[in-house]
Amino acid sequence: MSAASSPMTPLSVALIVAGSLLLVVATALATVRRDAGRSFSWLFVAATAYSLLGLAAASHSAEAAGVQAAVVQLLAVLLAAAVGVLCPAGGRGEIGGQCTLPKLAYGLAWLTLAGIAPTAGFHGKILIYRSLLAAGWEWLAVLAMAGSAASLLPALRGLGAPPTRSLRGSRAVLVVGLIAAIVFLGVYPQAGLAVAAWAAEPAAAA
Repeated sequence: MSAASSPMTPLSVALIVAGSLLLVVATALATVRRDAGRSFSWLFVAATAYSLLGLAAASHSAEAAGVQAAVVQLLAVLLAAAVGVLCPAGGRGEIGGQCTLPKLAYGLAWLTLAGIAPTAGFHGKILIYRSLLAAGWEWLAVLAMAGSAASLLPALRGLGAPPTRSLRGSRAVLVVGLIAAIVFLGVYPQAGLAVAAWAAEPAAAA
């Protein structure tokens, strides 16, 4: 029996419902929020919901590679969240607002959550789409793609309100590392897939 014709398990149904609701509600809240910090937080929740959809695909079909997709997406989301913590929105500039490092990091974090190249989030969402299609859930893949399209609005709005607080010392070093990781996983997705394959080994053995 193919994945498309296989009945859905209670686990896959629960993951689909939870992931879809989180995706729709969080994306809507990220869009209507005018405060950049809160909009970023809701877009983080929406991006995390994609990992739930990937796990749903994994619970439905082993061929969907949903666990790997979920891990890559979650890794991208965590990188973006770390940037959000280190470069909070709404800070006042210490050097006339010309703080390139936090602006660059914050911009990449928004692009990652929205799933735009060349960031890690782009490949994470592509893998989620593929896993949903492999599971035979074209309708869910369309919903996921629509969520990504809708996330462009808060992302573009957030890019226009970057943090202006300068970074120094260890915090600056950490942010540089996060920028490198986001871009590296964006241009070299094989690294993220290697991490995902390692993380998926316990699930495959179970």
